Amino acid sequence: MIRNAIVVLLISCSIFITLSSLCCADESNEQQYTVGLGDVIDINVLGHDELKTKAPVTSDGLISFPYIGSINVKGLSLSDIEKEISKRLSGSYIKYPVVSVTLTRYEAVIFFVYGEVKNPGKYILESNMTVLKAISTAGGITADGLYGKVKLRRKQKGGKEYKEITIDLKNTTESTMNCDMPIEDEDIVVVERSKDFFVYGEVMRPGKYTLVDNMTVLRAISVAGGFAKFGSPDRVKILRTVPGKVGYENIKVDIKGAVKGEVGKDIGLQSEDIVIVMEGIL
Repeated sequence: MIRNAIVVLLISCSIFITLSSLCCADESNEQQYTVGLGDVIDINVLGHDELKTKAPVTSDGLISFPYIGSINVKGLSLSDIEKEISKRLSGSYIKYPVVSVTLTRYEAVIFFVYGEVKNPGKYILESNMTVLKAISTAGGITADGLYGKVKLRRKQKGGKEYKEITIDLKNTTESTMNCDMPIEDEDIVVVERSKDFFVYGEVMRPGKYTLVDNMTVLRAISVAGGFAKFGSPDRVKILRTVPGKVGYENIKVDIKGAVKGEVGKDIGLQSEDIVIVMEGIL
């Protein structure tokens, strides 16, 4: 009986020691874990409940903490973060701060920026993120996208399909529909390449130009430097592609009527339109 009791006691002690070792190992591993983008850490200061903070690590590797502002924690262990926060707090705010930092792991909430931006890719969704801030986070718009459309693609709840919204960043007031909208989880921001048009023939600077808002034939000819010596206002036309068809639609332009301001004469240009100014007939 005594021998059996001793065996049971030894087994119980062994199990307790093993569990304790595993627990300590887990704590040690967590302390040695280096913080990365998308992690969330809980910060507590003994005796100062007002400083309790749940801090997400931003795409810049920073967290924000009361009194001391931003701290770069990317690549630091939890114990390193504790020491850094203690050091900064003891400098001015708390005489002997006791700081504890624990890790809350989660699947990062992300969004995407593609198209004509300097650094396209995946980004961590921070608070108060909007389309404009998302583009700025991705390095801003490239020269090829300055006049391109900005679109927001948002996954519909309960499905895999995306709804596409054209964003009007030129009218970022609260009363404007589809202006600088807030970003949600898994949103995709796309900055499209600027559309082009062409002016050829008897103009001073024939070539390709960027299609900006409200571009018309008269404005296009002006952008191309105006009529050349032999250019005829009576012989101006637009070549326009027709979806699903081969070749161009040939549109004659009444430049004299456009100059007079007659309605519908100064035709608005579309992407890939070709304005042709021909020589006058002698």
